[in-house]
Amino acid sequence: MSELGLGTMTILKHGENEAKNILETAIQSGIRHIDTADVYARQDVERVIGETLGHERKHLFLTSKGGNELTEEGMRWNPNPSYLDVALHGSLERLRTDYLDLYYIHGGTLEDDLDATIEWAQKQKRDGVIRQIGLSSIRPNVINRWVASGALDVLMTPYSLLDRRPETLDVSIPIVGRGVLAKGLLTDEWEARLGDKGFEAWRKEDLASELAMMPKPIQAYALGAAKRFCDVVLPGASSVEQLQQTIRAFETEIDEDVLGRLLARLPIHPYTKHVT
Repeated sequence: MSELGLGTMTILKHGENEAKNILETAIQSGIRHIDTADVYARQDVERVIGETLGHERKHLFLTSKGGNELTEEGMRWNPNPSYLDVALHGSLERLRTDYLDLYYIHGGTLEDDLDATIEWAQKQKRDGVIRQIGLSSIRPNVINRWVASGALDVLMTPYSLLDRRPETLDVSIPIVGRGVLAKGLLTDEWEARLGDKGFEAWRKEDLASELAMMPKPIQAYALGAAKRFCDVVLPGASSVEQLQQTIRAFETEIDEDVLGRLLARLPIHPYTKHVT
């Protein structure tokens, strides 16, 4: 895995040409960890990645996700092995590859037949269709069940300076951190992005006060914090300019002592849902 990856959920926001430019810019900048999912833009993101980067396959660490079945109304959760077979092979076809370096189960609940899902994933790994088994989840009870199985290779979960809940998890596998810029709150645009509901456990008033005191450049410190905890830092991008800003921030040298004091000051909120 590379240290900095690219999340592709929003690359089609400004059309296919911009999406392809984002992908090409990422590769030219040395990014090799490309993350996607079949539900992103209803399979179109996978298709665009396959069309744009198919010739680069052997140089990529390519990941996708399955378990959310598209419907006319939107999507529904479906972790049944028979559906996951369809989902995985559809992703392979669109991405123009015969294997994935990492395949995530894209969610889950304790009401699922997790043993069947885990057995399915292990079979795909034995068969070489996927190289690593991942779980993308925000539910600690589901995460703990997967970790206890011993089958899980990688966990993807939200992590940022404003959402440090994963630090309370008892896991020893690699963590891929998504949402590392907290929906743009950990950038210079935070005032425009701060809504009345605040963010996660943060109230708007407390969050505004904290963000105003953040060291500058705020984006560089946010990514620096993610680098300390996550094995892969996975910001997204909806434009080439946004991706380039993220790369510059990722490469910016920060004062590690300042970051350490910031982490010591900021709270680690506990999980409050799906704990047991």
